[in-house]
Amino acid sequence: MSEQNLYQVLAKSHTSLRRGRVWCRECGHSEAVNSVDAFEHGWPKHCGYTMTIDSPEEQAAFATQQEQE
Repeated sequence: MSEQNLYQVLAKSHTSLRRGRVWCRECGHSEAVNSVDAFEHGWPKHCGYTMTIDSPEEQAAFATQQEQE
C-alpha cells in the first residue's frame, strides 16, 4: 500500500477539488488543474487573480444565499 502525502489527501477531500477544474471570477475562463500539483506549487492565476474551484453555478448560488441572509 502506498503512502499518500497531505496534498494527495486534501485533493481527494472535496468534490470541487476532485473535479480538476478552476474558473476565473473576472472573465469566466476555465482550465483543467491537477489539485495535488496546485497545492504543492500554487493555484493558477488569470486576469491577475487566483482562480477558484467554485463553478459559475456554485458562485451564483452562493451569491443568492448571501443576499437572502
